Amino acid sequence: MPDPPNFPQELIDERETERAFLSQLLDGSKVEPYKIPVTINAELRKYQQDGVNWLYFLAKYQLHGVLCDGECYAFGFVKKIFLNSSLDMGLGKTLQSICILSSIHHERSTSNIPSLIVCPPTLTNHWYHEIKKYANNLRPLMYTGNVKERRAKLKKFTKFNVVITSYDVLRNDIGDLTGVAKQFIYCILDEGHIIKNGKTKVSQAVKRIKADHRLILSGTPIQNNLLELWSLFDFLMPGFLGSEQSFNERFAKPVLASKEGKGGMKAAEAGA
Repeated sequence: MPDPPNFPQELIDERETERAFLSQLLDGSKVEPYKIPVTINAELRKYQQDGVNWLYFLAKYQLHGVLCDGECYAFGFVKKIFLNSSLDMGLGKTLQSICILSSIHHERSTSNIPSLIVCPPTLTNHWYHEIKKYANNLRPLMYTGNVKERRAKLKKFTKFNVVITSYDVLRNDIGDLTGVAKQFIYCILDEGHIIKNGKTKVSQAVKRIKADHRLILSGTPIQNNLLELWSLFDFLMPGFLGSEQSFNERFAKPVLASKEGKGGMKAAEAGA
């Protein structure tokens, strides 16, 4: 549409900014390239750079998302907007996450706010060594060990800018963690489908974390039913998918009925 007569230049510029945002939001191929401002000790493949571009797009516009591998079978619009999807496995989600984590911490180098990575206990060492290997500007702390060891580490938080912990430790120490670090730059959940049930203590603890940017890594973001997606987005963007009950009635049940062939034509249409 042409600009209205005497349309203020300020509004024209604002409209162009919004158009650029929407074009990238609706079409991942239009996401602008992002030049990583720090040294990463790895050569990214094209699809990995595309993933970093997408992660920076999310960070720039204060969006949050799921980075996954494997074919996604959620809503079409969710697949397009929030999921970095591919049929190949092992796409280097950790490396892509470290790239954006390192970049954002570089941009906010004057800030003393740390980031938080939550993962299964078998992956804490992996994250620590991968960060040390690839990102020179990140100083990781493994917040693990027995209660006494963890209490001692709480006093050292200011010396590190990335805290790595497990879901079990987070569940047990959520009060201590939120007391020492009231805000994080990033909160990254590896194997984030662990919070698929919003009623568990782990899910409830994770959702108490306050962070500027929230990211879930998962090879299988939806394992059993669509309602699991609601819990993930209740962490990422609370309220975005409405209440759990309304989401279940409007989407999860019709999709399940359509899949099982029990709901007839109307259920199939609702679940499409």
